[in-house]
Amino acid sequence: MVKSTIENEGAFVVNIFIQKVLRDAEININVKGIEMVEVGGLRKYTHVLLFQAFDLKMRMTAYWNIVLRRLIDIMGLHLQLSVANLVNKGLEMEIMNELPGPNHGGGIERVLEEPPSMAVKCQKLIKSIKKLKESKEVVCKIMDDRFTYADYLV
Repeated sequence: MVKSTIENEGAFVVNIFIQKVLRDAEININVKGIEMVEVGGLRKYTHVLLFQAFDLKMRMTAYWNIVLRRLIDIMGLHLQLSVANLVNKGLEMEIMNELPGPNHGGGIERVLEEPPSMAVKCQKLIKSIKKLKESKEVVCKIMDDRFTYADYLV
């Protein structure tokens, strides 16, 4: 049902295009998805050839839109991969440089150590999360009590 509706709409659009090419005096026609098309030179072709050309152009336009979207996706994925490789190689080199250090690898522990300021922030966040969970429980209890009270009123 849906496929036949789409095919009917497509055939309708093709027929309008062919009618405009063959009957109108206009040189340019605005086609949805393509913009302005110069049709002055198309008048010498048959109805069947115009139908095939229109169908091919629409298919190529749809395919090209997919290709463009895929290129954009590939660029983002390539950038992400490049950054990940750069970080991994840089981190690997940093670790390799720290291994033969004066403390026989003490540099790695220093790199992986949590600074005191981060520890304080982490504790604050843990406390905030605990408070939020307690607040959520209190709000849920209040809402339950409120709806229970409202049930008695009805």
